[in-house]
Amino acid sequence: MAKRLVAKTGEYQRDGKTKGEYTRIGVVLSNQNGEYMLLDPAVSLAGVLVKQNALAMSKGEQVRDNVMVSIFDDENQQQQQQQQQGSWGQPQQPQQQQQQQQNQGGYNYNQQQNGQF
Repeated sequence: MAKRLVAKTGEYQRDGKTKGEYTRIGVVLSNQNGEYMLLDPAVSLAGVLVKQNALAMSKGEQVRDNVMVSIFDDENQQQQQQQQQGSWGQPQQPQQQQQQQQNQGGYNYNQQQNGQF
């Protein structure tokens, strides 16, 4: 099972609620040898830290010197996407595939889990 590594880098308002803006950092995968991470080399961790600290300052919270990264199961996100698509009534297959590819950092999970890069 794949897990997404994301960092909260901002907030926005939607339907009167505060939502989090997240930057995808990479993925955690597993094989017969254990778990391993694939980090997106295009993401600047220094930039993520600056955005996290700017958010903290705007909220009156403590500024940190480490990047806070959350780990989410991909299965949960796929279920949420399917529920949202069902409520909109129009499945958007190409967009869903594009979003899954972005979540995977451009990597193919199936090939990686089988040891094929």
